Amino acid sequence: MRKIRYQVVSCTGEDPAGPASLLNEHENTGTGYLTPKNCDYPQELVIELEGPCRVTQIHVLSHQSHIATKVELYLSSDNAAFTRLGFLSLKSNKESQYTARELKTVHIDAEARYIKFKLHQCYINEKNLYSQVGIVAINVNGEVLADAAAAEVELNSISHAHVTLPPTPRRSQASLLPSSTPTKVSMSRDKPFPAAAESMDMRFDAKTAAKIRDIHLAKEKAVAMEDYDQAKRLKVLEEQLKSAGLQLARLEAAKREAVANEDYDAAKRIKDEIVALEASLGMPDGGVPSSSSDPPLKKPCQPRVQQARVAPRREPDELDMDERPLAAQRQASVLPSDDDIVDGDDDDAPPPRVSQKATQAEARHEGDPNPHFQGLPDCEQLGDPEALPDSLLKESAEMVAVIGQYLTTCFYSNVWNHRDAAMRKVTLQIQEEELDQDPHVVLAVASTMVQSGVSDRISQVALSAVMLCEAMLHFAELHQLDIDSVVSVMNNPLVQLVNKLGEAQTKIRDEVTTLLLKLAASDVIGPSVVASHVFRRTSKKALPLKSLQGRLGLVKALVGHHGLVADLTVESVMGFLEENAAFAHQSKDIRELAKAISVTIYHTIGPDIDPFLKSLRPKQLEEYQAAFESAMETSPPSPPPKKTEKTNKTAPPRKAKAVVQQDEDEHEHDTDSNASVEEFTCPFCDRHDESFDSDRLDQHFWAECPMLTQCKMCGQVIEISTLNDHLLVECEQKHNHKECPRCGEAITVKFFDKHTNMNDCDPMPAPEQGNRCPLCHDDIGPRKRGWKAHLLQTRCPNNPRTQQA
Repeated sequence: MRKIRYQVVSCTGEDPAGPASLLNEHENTGTGYLTPKNCDYPQELVIELEGPCRVTQIHVLSHQSHIATKVELYLSSDNAAFTRLGFLSLKSNKESQYTARELKTVHIDAEARYIKFKLHQCYINEKNLYSQVGIVAINVNGEVLADAAAAEVELNSISHAHVTLPPTPRRSQASLLPSSTPTKVSMSRDKPFPAAAESMDMRFDAKTAAKIRDIHLAKEKAVAMEDYDQAKRLKVLEEQLKSAGLQLARLEAAKREAVANEDYDAAKRIKDEIVALEASLGMPDGGVPSSSSDPPLKKPCQPRVQQARVAPRREPDELDMDERPLAAQRQASVLPSDDDIVDGDDDDAPPPRVSQKATQAEARHEGDPNPHFQGLPDCEQLGDPEALPDSLLKESAEMVAVIGQYLTTCFYSNVWNHRDAAMRKVTLQIQEEELDQDPHVVLAVASTMVQSGVSDRISQVALSAVMLCEAMLHFAELHQLDIDSVVSVMNNPLVQLVNKLGEAQTKIRDEVTTLLLKLAASDVIGPSVVASHVFRRTSKKALPLKSLQGRLGLVKALVGHHGLVADLTVESVMGFLEENAAFAHQSKDIRELAKAISVTIYHTIGPDIDPFLKSLRPKQLEEYQAAFESAMETSPPSPPPKKTEKTNKTAPPRKAKAVVQQDEDEHEHDTDSNASVEEFTCPFCDRHDESFDSDRLDQHFWAECPMLTQCKMCGQVIEISTLNDHLLVECEQKHNHKECPRCGEAITVKFFDKHTNMNDCDPMPAPEQGNRCPLCHDDIGPRKRGWKAHLLQTRCPNNPRTQQA
């Protein structure tokens, strides 16, 4: 595997200050390619490789402040039809104050001649005034399939089929990376440098990269000569140079920004820091220390080199498998999942940069255990985190006062190992009563950590946050904290925990569900608080399938264990089922969960549940009634209900519940008639037709179903009830619509000012009171039954599908 040369052949647009042709130079110290100022997204960038190639790695180095929220990758062999490979998600870089550049590495195995990058909307920050996206460098590694001579001819005549880009502004040759320039004169394929080293070069300036390569080659030579003492010394020096090189890259970026802002005092100060740091990297002639001398790098506090594994500075990249075309899935293999990365090493990722403040208090020799992680055997060899900006330290004063500056720095680190270790250490301190501050303050700090940790993209960090949350629960119970203060502190973590019920990884989803049930069973939280978060909707958009399935599973367990209590009433539960169309959902798993929940509630309140089942079709209602009768017949008579001290609500004994649940599962397994009912029935309009096989049903969706419509902007067929949200959130042409702040409807940008100035629109009704039809703009009844009455019975006058009937 070697580095593959390429040339940019087209782009949607470019900023004159950052033309796309800069990417041809593979320079990582400049601005790189920039999209036009205030442009529309997505923007596309296409590169042509030196010939037909088998691509194994793609490296994308993002700008430090002009960052895309998402980058889609496409491959093609003829530049006519591209196959979507997947996408990369980038961080906002707010934690590093927009000084660090994120390097993304994608591992694939596919043949291609052209690679297209689709750049989506940028992150908004104070340093990106014109809403631009920047790509500093792109590296492609793999093997050229064509003959070398033929490939050279193709590259020399690469412009025969494309319009060439404007010439690159003159730059000094000293600024170019010596081993990665694409010019035909300097490109050599005799001894290609390893691809991993090429990606490493993208993170450093040319001088530092050359030193690192020299030391790496010397280390390999020492290993070949079995001089392991020298190899060990060179390894230490190599890691120190990498750490300092990352710091140099950040300082260079800060200096360029200061010059652009004409802040010359800051530029001079940064330049002095760069000179001092470069002086500390000074080496004797020959570049590599002799075996009789120690590494010459001298610093007030040397970073310790990890022996077990090097913690990656950036999290592993992922491609969303669910959104990739099947053809692309067969052609390409994706990076390991987060679970795999937790137990493995990332050789392409850089180690943390040299810490300034976090490590001054602790200078320790190589191999000594890290005293901050005592009690965590697998973390005692973890290195020091990078320093935090002073502004972030000031904002985190309360956390620093409770857990100390070192663990606070670890918690905010870009390295997931540090974040994970910080949460595990705080969990240990809480369990062993090592924190002597006010219990309310300790709980508030832990709550902040859990809120951030649960939403972390690395699965191991999320699991550690779940453990910390459980420790918080025991801590609150041990100190007998008042319920109101505990619930107030736990509200934000509960929001993140409920969101994790839709997590794709089963292990995380199961752990979160178990934790939520423990919180519901505790005296300081209780089922009412948990249920209120489960039923809470943070947006008008319909819940994704996995999220809805996870919430319904939790509701089923809550009702089964605790019965009906405040905020877990029959109205709230059945209303949640109806709002999410669970009774007639296209997924059988969702329909079965809705029926199981209804059976559990029927066992508690009996026929009082009937008014909430009016939306069921007659045959479906018969199945529900059969399930109710079967559950009551097989359940032993319940003893007199017991009053609980907390809610004074009646609830059947747990033993009876277990029997009901067992019978319910058996009944669901034995009777699968619901599948036959749905086999020839539209799940939206309830139309039953024996001709509804899969193809005929698709045709019905596409052209006939009165509950669906085709978006005029993108052509997608969607539910009429979600058309307004689709135009504002999901539609490819969503930039053509804006939401009216008064009525909440999607208004075209062209008429938006006129619409708002007229000031004659009515506010959108509350969800529990009604809906508004996006076709006729009339207010209709609430929930799903309101939509069905309007679209199927009275028939919306502006629905083209019923006008044709």
